[in-house]
Amino acid sequence: MDPKGTSRRTGPLFSPEMRTSQRAVFQLADRLTEAGWKVDSSSIYPDTGEDVRVEIFETGGACTGLSLDLQVKGHKSIERFHVESDPAHLHYPLDVKHLVGWEKKTRPVAIIVWDIRERCGYWALARDACELLDKDKRSRGWRGQQEATLLIPRANVTDDEGLTRLRAAVARDELPKLVRPDEEVAFELSLQLDDSPEGRAKVDELTRFWEGGGAVAIESRFISDLDMRHDGLRAAFGEDYWKRSTEVQLFSVPGREFAPVRVEAESPAGTAQLPYIELRLVRSGHRYRTLSNEHQRAAVTLTLTMSDEDAQHAEVSLELALNGRDVVEATAAVWFVLVATEPGGNLRLERLDKKTDACLVPFRVSVPEEERSALRRVHELLERLCWLQGRVRRHGNFKFIFPPPKQQLERARKLLRVVAGGEHEIEMMYTANIRAKGARTLVIDAAEGPATFVVDGKIDNEDTIEIFGVRVPIGPVRCVIADVPRFVEAYNSALQQALASQQATFQVKILCRGRYLHWIPEGSVEDRLDALAKEQSGYFTADQAGSVGCFADYLDYLEQRQKVQTVAEGVYRMVNFPPVSDVEDLVVVWLQSGKTAVFSHHTALVLHALSDILPPRIHATVPPDWTPAASLPDHVVLHRATLAESDVSWHDVVPVTTPIRTLRDCTDAGLDPDLLDQAYREGIERGMFSADELPPSTTFAAE
Repeated sequence: MDPKGTSRRTGPLFSPEMRTSQRAVFQLADRLTEAGWKVDSSSIYPDTGEDVRVEIFETGGACTGLSLDLQVKGHKSIERFHVESDPAHLHYPLDVKHLVGWEKKTRPVAIIVWDIRERCGYWALARDACELLDKDKRSRGWRGQQEATLLIPRANVTDDEGLTRLRAAVARDELPKLVRPDEEVAFELSLQLDDSPEGRAKVDELTRFWEGGGAVAIESRFISDLDMRHDGLRAAFGEDYWKRSTEVQLFSVPGREFAPVRVEAESPAGTAQLPYIELRLVRSGHRYRTLSNEHQRAAVTLTLTMSDEDAQHAEVSLELALNGRDVVEATAAVWFVLVATEPGGNLRLERLDKKTDACLVPFRVSVPEEERSALRRVHELLERLCWLQGRVRRHGNFKFIFPPPKQQLERARKLLRVVAGGEHEIEMMYTANIRAKGARTLVIDAAEGPATFVVDGKIDNEDTIEIFGVRVPIGPVRCVIADVPRFVEAYNSALQQALASQQATFQVKILCRGRYLHWIPEGSVEDRLDALAKEQSGYFTADQAGSVGCFADYLDYLEQRQKVQTVAEGVYRMVNFPPVSDVEDLVVVWLQSGKTAVFSHHTALVLHALSDILPPRIHATVPPDWTPAASLPDHVVLHRATLAESDVSWHDVVPVTTPIRTLRDCTDAGLDPDLLDQAYREGIERGMFSADELPPSTTFAAE
């Protein structure tokens, strides 16, 4: 006894839920036994984790060979599982883990929701229920949830008709076991076709099916008898199942093997080819065979219908599927169809897996000229898009949309104008922000050359344009003012008005000749500048930039956008190249000299790491008759001499005299003897030269 005097219970409780579940199982067992099915009595223990196993028998006691496991869900009433918006189903919640477990079982599992008051239930096979949930968009992701709602058809009740359907569902589930792969199934079908219009139409359908294959449906009113000859199917489904068929569908089975072929089309329009397609037998009758590559889902689907009586001709159908295709693939596909549909054409088929003679297939086509004209326009568009694709390939590949939307076509026309590379008349609005205090009247001297400026290019106020899935940047535009005097007059007039009214900004319309600098035919200005700088560790001069079309206005534009950095007067560095910190001052001098100077004497000693010299000035050798285009910095000392190729080597990106030439130059220039002696010794010790190569007057050599 416990302290309160109540007795402590032992063993499991027989709860109301368990009693309901057990009553449901026994009621179901009675119903199935009444129908002639065998229930394994040893498995009738609800909620113990074991299934109720049932073997299906004919009414007369014959074995069907079918069996299944039952999961019984008993309830006093199942009204709460009815949904007004869906009267055809019960909506029954179930644990996903259990449902998926039943789906994976080898033996079919039926879930039965049983109403003990009504003594009837509703069933659904676990595998069918899971398949239905997979297809239902409302149940997307149900396998990752804890609970799922099963839709159990109200028609699947446990009356005689419902149990007959359950037997058929179990037989279909077990079909792979009943019929072996590639096993022939024989049946005898008797038809009764009357002379009505429907009967005559059905005769025509059956004739076409017999001759060329395909598919045909025969309704029950034309069927007088259907006798299944396969023992396993007849036993599993029952004799009456076949007699009750409301429709019989006959179809020819596609072949599993395919022939890889190359198809060449030739007609007065030209030639074209499909380099590789796989032809597979899709229909076969007693007079015609049809081959197609429809399973490839290619840009061109080729279907050949060939007659056994006339193998020299074939009916050919071509179908285009251009959506989502690369424009190059789409262009080739459209051209093939244009060539193949030209009157007087033929196809040449050549197998790629066997050495056989090519098969020439003449054929006749009948395509309205309106369709061919529309197809030619599509081909012309695709050819332009192919050219455009080549110009913008680094930004991505176009995915064609068919038919192409008008918006995409308009964008293509605008982008073609951008990437064409020529100069264009552009009327643009240039907005200048003017400070009222200290503003000056604009004066442009015509003798100074054309007035230019560089701005970011825009189309529809956007600096990029998206076409067929690719976003292309417009890039900078160099604008040359077409009418300078008119612009100056308009500018100064607007300036005076702004100053008079104390406005901060004013607008002036400028008519310009513009050129998109990223799209000139010989390549982007920035790309060519980058290639030039790459050969000089990222450095270049203003004159070199001008030689590739990058003038002062564009250099200013690049510097404002931090793509270029000024390192000295007239010398720049591409920011994407790391600075050459140890010799940057030498690179500047070398470029300022027009890449003529060769670093020598004291500077060369430092570059070769000979002696401890620390010269305050840069020493370089130039040809005797060389005249600099511009003055070099004051800290540069020029020596004039003619250097042989053997006298010059390279240190990083700058030229320098060889060690032995450097020592001779320093000796002739009267360098401190101690530094010379140190340089001689270090050079010999490091194998840079031998004592025999030194000048005869060298004291160190005599020792």
